[in-house]
Amino acid sequence: MKSVKLESPAKINLMLSVHGERGDGFHALTSVAVSLVFGDTLTVSINEAGLDFLKCSNSTVPTGGANLILQAADAFRKELGESIYFDFDLDKHIPMGAGLGGGSSNAAVALCAMNQLAGNCMTKERLMAVAAKLGSDCSFFIDPVPATVSGRGEVLEALPDELAKSLRGQRVVLFRPDFAINTAKAYSRLIELRPSAYESLELAANRLALFKDSEKLEGLLYNTFEEYMGLKYLAIPCLLAELRAAGFACLMSGSGSCCFALAQDACEVSKIRGICEEAWGSGIFFVETSIR
Repeated sequence: MKSVKLESPAKINLMLSVHGERGDGFHALTSVAVSLVFGDTLTVSINEAGLDFLKCSNSTVPTGGANLILQAADAFRKELGESIYFDFDLDKHIPMGAGLGGGSSNAAVALCAMNQLAGNCMTKERLMAVAAKLGSDCSFFIDPVPATVSGRGEVLEALPDELAKSLRGQRVVLFRPDFAINTAKAYSRLIELRPSAYESLELAANRLALFKDSEKLEGLLYNTFEEYMGLKYLAIPCLLAELRAAGFACLMSGSGSCCFALAQDACEVSKIRGICEEAWGSGIFFVETSIR
């Protein structure tokens, strides 16, 4: 096998409830995460020269040691205990600082591709353990089925099959203003506003239980960051309020600036686009996709 080409999907959080700081520098959270058909593509091959090399279709993406793909390569090599190096070619479509998990997805998919090139020597569980050390979101993307997420983001439990089946294929529209929100700064904002910014574990558990009983997606939608980041970035809550007034279920996806709305058909997608472009301009990031 000379190279491996894999899809690197974006994700959205149908619920993202942040409960407070943990003792390890991370936050405790409860989330329901799903991956999307939309995403990046990563091609990986073995580098015989004894170094890792990353190139990216988007020139604004850092390709040095700070990139999670190269950090994943180093972590994989240490876990494997062998001096094996790789070339990475990233076709980038997921915007940075959007809260769509692009960097985490890239790192996890890099681990999967490297594992294939090395003869599938690591189990899924072992890959997930390596991914968890790279970032809180990374483990989800090793096997990105609809799942509840807890701990700091590394504890995953796949949704029941029937519930997951009901989500797959749901039409989702992504839209993002022309600015990013840094994840670390978003969490710092919650710390500044503690304890009122945090939601109790009980409230999140109740919302999740109701969703599992009713299978009604609209009742699940909640994001701790939306209210508190919206105090600084007013463009986001103003647009979401307008969409909700028009009858669309919508939410800020993660800690970043990208939002999503649920649509049933092409007519609704067109209406959502019109509202978004009137609010934010015709040049905004706008993608129609669906839940994987």
